[in-house]
Amino acid sequence: MSATVTARHARAARPATGSTLTGLGRLIALALRRDRIRLPVWVVVLTVSIGYMPAALEMAYPDEVDRLARVNLMKNPAGIMFAGPMFGKNETALGAMVANEAMLTFIVAASILAILTVVRRTRAEEESGTAELVLAAPVGRHARTVAAILLLAGVNAVLAVTLTAATAATGLPVVDSAAMSLGITGVAMVFGATAAVTAQLWRTSRAATGAALGALAAAVVVRGVGDVINHSGSVVSWLSPVAWAQQMRAFVEVRWWPLALLVLLTVVLLGAAAVLERSREYDAGTLPAGGDRPGAPPIRGVFGLQLVLQRGQLIGWSVGLFLGGLTFGSLTQAMLDIAEENELVAAMLAAHGNAGIFTTMTQFLAAATTAFIAITVLRLRSDEQSGLAEPVLAGSVSRWQWLLSTVAATLLGAATLLFFAGLGNGLGAGIALGDPGTVGELVLSALAHLPAMAVMTGIAALAFALRMNWIAWLTVTFVIVSLYMGALLRVPQWLLDLSPVTRIKVPMETSVTTMVVMVLIGAALTATAGWRYRGRDAL
Repeated sequence: MSATVTARHARAARPATGSTLTGLGRLIALALRRDRIRLPVWVVVLTVSIGYMPAALEMAYPDEVDRLARVNLMKNPAGIMFAGPMFGKNETALGAMVANEAMLTFIVAASILAILTVVRRTRAEEESGTAELVLAAPVGRHARTVAAILLLAGVNAVLAVTLTAATAATGLPVVDSAAMSLGITGVAMVFGATAAVTAQLWRTSRAATGAALGALAAAVVVRGVGDVINHSGSVVSWLSPVAWAQQMRAFVEVRWWPLALLVLLTVVLLGAAAVLERSREYDAGTLPAGGDRPGAPPIRGVFGLQLVLQRGQLIGWSVGLFLGGLTFGSLTQAMLDIAEENELVAAMLAAHGNAGIFTTMTQFLAAATTAFIAITVLRLRSDEQSGLAEPVLAGSVSRWQWLLSTVAATLLGAATLLFFAGLGNGLGAGIALGDPGTVGELVLSALAHLPAMAVMTGIAALAFALRMNWIAWLTVTFVIVSLYMGALLRVPQWLLDLSPVTRIKVPMETSVTTMVVMVLIGAALTATAGWRYRGRDAL
């Protein structure tokens, strides 16, 4: 019996007097049970990270001269794109520095959490068939979506309290800390509501997630462009909900009315999601599916299938990392100037190799690529749950071939991302320094991280085979945190070197032996993953 027919029978069996929110409480309890580890981990990581920021900035910029140099750096267009607006007041105050540098990062992180949570509890459950079991009981039409939104609202309420407490505990004003935290969680609610809309529009969780993340990326870019036009925010800035949170001006001159805009937009989006949900069938999207394309070239083998599945995601990541590299590269001269005046910044750059600034920028871009690897490889698990893998494995394709083709396609995708990241980085640095030769150097520097990507792919494959996705995400987190905070925390070099990304300097600084060893480690991890995958149950 099809999912649609099952759902129709389930709905027909409901009492006529039933509410559209019937079963809401049970659905919330079920969601809390299923996410009892994932959500607290997100909250703890974000809370600890924001509590660390004031101390890190105090260490990095201990006196007024260093802070003024930082202000000049952050007023660079690239600095504004990566951080936030500069309001011309209290620019060297610790609180204003925290809001300027941390707020955008935490907005993006909290919004990603919101998008993943809502899609996971709505469209992904329809795609995997889990929602069929739910709809077999007396459950209202809107109960699943409302449960997902209420779950997200609860998480954001807790997050707002913990972020405020962690920031205020460092000695910063409570009211300003609350304004910053509510701005962060307010934007997260907007994009959670956006995900509720995309979950109604598209039939697959991948498309729904991608569309919501695309909206988030567009909002970040629009905010950045608007703030480049005017450091305090322009008309263009106000087209983005991200700017509304930053325009609350925490630690400068707090104003609360932009928060009302975030609440209003959230309500409007949720209303749109309700209308769309009312008009569509179960397991269908409001937008028509692509359907068959008789003239399309055939997919050649399981490796070709993996390339097709990754195509849309790869294009989006390539554009994002190219633009990120271009922005990083344009900061080269400014970073070299500030390193001459700030001992800690110089140490942070030098800690990553003799090439300093080039190595550091490339390693940050490579660290971002590790997230792509984790997402791509771990989707094997969702392919199992949704039934996509079943018809493939029912034929002549073995589990080993299915896993190996995913690993190979992921590594090819990682190489593509590294190329575009290095190209953008080289173009930006070449323009900033007036040296076209940096383009080739930084492309090679980026591609030199491919052995490190092999290690990360092997770890992700093993995490999938063991059904322990947290291993892959813990490794990605370690790679990023060790780069971002390692020097500021005075982390021992031997611990930093545990990250495969930090083992790679510019190509001429890294021995061939190191790269070969990394490739062998990646191959061994993948082989172990294949052995474990072949011996376990499919679900």
